[in-house]
Amino acid sequence: MSIGEREARESIIPAPLLSENTLLMIAAAGFVILHVLTAVRLLPPSVTTIAAPSLEQMLAHYD
Repeated sequence: MSIGEREARESIIPAPLLSENTLLMIAAAGFVILHVLTAVRLLPPSVTTIAAPSLEQMLAHYD
């Protein structure tokens, strides 16, 4: 297939043009996703997710 045939074939199926608002929404969504993934990756785990003391250690105070 020559280049001319390929260009003629591609022009048969026109790509829909996206509006400016759609492009801004795509960029904003990508920005939010990027920042959420960065926060998940780089921020340290919260205090509640750090290993809690075992039940034996907690109950040892009452013995």
